[in-house]
Parts: sequence; C-alpha cells; structure tokens
Amino acid sequence: MKKDWLKVAIPLTIFFVISWLVLSPPKQIGYAPKQPIDYSHKLHAGDYGIDCQYCHTGVSIGQKAGVPSLNICMNCHVSVGYGNEEVEKIHDHWRKNKSPEWVRIHNLPDHVKFSHAPHINAFLKPGEPSENTCQLCHGDIAKMEVVSQVESLNMGWCVNCHRDNADKGADISCSTCHY
Repeated sequence: MKKDWLKVAIPLTIFFVISWLVLSPPKQIGYAPKQPIDYSHKLHAGDYGIDCQYCHTGVSIGQKAGVPSLNICMNCHVSVGYGNEEVEKIHDHWRKNKSPEWVRIHNLPDHVKFSHAPHINAFLKPGEPSENTCQLCHGDIAKMEVVSQVESLNMGWCVNCHRDNADKGADISCSTCHY
C-alpha cells in the first residue's frame, strides 16, 4: 500500500515542481531596488530628453554602460535643482568626493560574458536617440520613475534575440556568451 502511494506522489511532485519552474515568472522581472538617490529616468530621459549615452558614456565602446560619475550629474546640478532633497544628496556626495553606492539592477551570472558595445552598435541607427536601442533589453526607461528589470535576460531570451538578429552578425555559438 505504501509503495502505491509513492507511485502517485513522486510523479505528481515532479510534475508540480517542473510546472512551477516553467510557468513562474523569472524573479528578476520587476526587480527595482531602493537606490541611495531617488533618480527619475522619467524626468531626465523622458521629460528633458537627455540621451542615454550622455550619462552612460561607455555604453557604445565598452562592456558596461557604466554608472554616471558625479561629474556628469554636476554638469547640470551645479546650477539647477537647489532645494530639491534628492539633488542636495548629489551635492553632499560631491562635497565628500564620494560616489553614491548605486544598486545594480540588471545582473547576469558570472559565467556570462556580455558587452554593451556590440549590441548598441548593431542596433543604433545614425541620428536616432540611443533610447530606442536601450529599450530592446531595458524597456521604456524614459517612462520609468523607478527603473526596474522588464526582461528576464536569461539564456533563452538572449538566444532568441541572437537568432532573430543573425542578419546583424549575432552568433549563437556557446563561446559568444560563455567563458
């Protein structure tokens, strides 16, 4: 009798675990950690139309988009935003010569090699704002008050994009993305 129960319980448990793994959304989607300064991409990239590459200077030439330096923030905030609590936090960091400790939102596993440069350069059309290219992976940042991860950025998602963009030189061999 005990063995009959296990014959049903084990396959049923395996079925539910696999269903949960397949059907549940990746835990990264919606990830929007609290940042040291409440920075609004909606205000800066959306309302003011500041291009992504103005702040994320290394995105078209390097591996990482890079977190903007305080120098970039202070290009404007040396003269605008006084009295705003969040801008005052920037000024405080500036006076202390200490960058805010931003929390990374879009993380990839350590075994994945990824460079923004080939992706930006493959999709960015001359004269077009980089926002259109960034949206492919990061969503419509210019409408986000608080940035959150909108795509899983998992292997299947990336492989599908590479397959769909083979005409742009995207390769699907393992060594393209894995060390």
